Amino acid sequence: MAERFEPSAVSSKYMVRWGAGNPERAVAKGCQVKLCFTATDLDFLVELLYELSLDERCMFVKYSHTAKDGMYLGRCFMDDVALIGELWQKYKLHPKLMCSIQDDTAVDRFRAD
Repeated sequence: MAERFEPSAVSSKYMVRWGAGNPERAVAKGCQVKLCFTATDLDFLVELLYELSLDERCMFVKYSHTAKDGMYLGRCFMDDVALIGELWQKYKLHPKLMCSIQDDTAVDRFRAD
């Protein structure tokens, strides 16, 4: 499944896949709120992100290919914040995932330069 992703042009930490809703690969397209996943099972995480990328409302997905203390990070960018909320509700209690929502507008001022 990992072969359906490509190395990120922005960061060597991530493998990326453009979503079905973003055929022109526009990075800024979609909402700036993202669904964040943490998992210890990389194969499971990659499969989940691949499935999400097939949704016509999906803009972009990515995952870290190197574990941080056994945990892998995944991100999903959709075209609508309401859909992010629906997916969070669906996955927040999943036994193989930690799932959260990140709003870049709320956290950008805390990022290091």
